[in-house]
Amino acid sequence: MFEKLIHELLRGEFICEYRFQALFEFLQNSEQRSDVEAWVERIGYRLSRLGEFGAFYLSYAHVDSEHRTAIRQQFKEIKFTHGPRLQFLSLVQQAQQDDFLLSPGGLIDLSRLSERVGSNPKLMDDHHAMAPSLKGSSVTASLHDNLKRILDGMANDGYVALRNPEREIYMVTGKIAYLHEVCAFLLDHEPTVEREEANPQGHFASNTAGSTHEV
Repeated sequence: MFEKLIHELLRGEFICEYRFQALFEFLQNSEQRSDVEAWVERIGYRLSRLGEFGAFYLSYAHVDSEHRTAIRQQFKEIKFTHGPRLQFLSLVQQAQQDDFLLSPGGLIDLSRLSERVGSNPKLMDDHHAMAPSLKGSSVTASLHDNLKRILDGMANDGYVALRNPEREIYMVTGKIAYLHEVCAFLLDHEPTVEREEANPQGHFASNTAGSTHEV
């Protein structure tokens, strides 16, 4: 379990109860968590967490100029590639109404989503407007297929997990909290980031292997 956990962390994965339940439970044990912390510190990382109960991930223990350059590039990717996914999830929330929470553990029923978006002209217009900026999206005759491509792309990047393949039900993972955090930070501090000044939170990460960062 320890080796698998280290492997996933070094890949840049966010260890949450919804996507990596066994590994998340492993980290609930204080002695086991201390072992992980000690191991990653020896290679220049630290074990970080989103809030008191959120996902675990790696951040750099110390940040140099090379790391800062990588972080600024990561922020640009989040802003232009991953940020629009929050808009998409907001559309999902409107479509599913009380059936969906825009937070870890929220369930997305693809068939229901496709039906509700397709029957609502405003949601269809919103979808068409945001589709060009959504990773994995393409203009097709099938709304269902297009929505599926978007959700599969989010699953590949760890923001949702395919909970029930037969019924095409997806679950929002703990990594979405990180996306919220970074996007909120960029809205308030983007000029500061461009000047390479430190962010008040102290760390951010990407889901690229080995690319977990602190600023």
